[in-house]
Amino acid sequence: MWELHHLGIDIEDIGDDESYTDEQRAKAVDHVKVDRLLRVATREPSSVLFAAQHGWAFPVTREWMASADLFDAIQALIQVTANSKRKPKPYPRPWPDSNAASFGKTDLSPADAREVLRRNKEGLGHAH
Repeated sequence: MWELHHLGIDIEDIGDDESYTDEQRAKAVDHVKVDRLLRVATREPSSVLFAAQHGWAFPVTREWMASADLFDAIQALIQVTANSKRKPKPYPRPWPDSNAASFGKTDLSPADAREVLRRNKEGLGHAH
């Protein structure tokens, strides 16, 4: 609802009620307009709704994304020109890293995890 507030629309301003006066009816925002605004907000990365919908830590503008990509490219160029073998750390993004390995994360209890490891170890021992 931040997007509506940002545009000066209050939740009470949406719709039309038969009890509205002419002044209130003139101030009322059409629900179709609100629907369109929310559709835009769910497609705009600077929107809180977009960020929440996509599991991001925070919303960002398209310019922010371009700046972060530029920062990463400059860091990589600096590393190449310095003949460094170390890979530069990318600028943190709000979205989950799809390239990150998820080692050590499991829903198994410690006892169940040990049992799976024990069975795998026994299976490998018989293969040789």
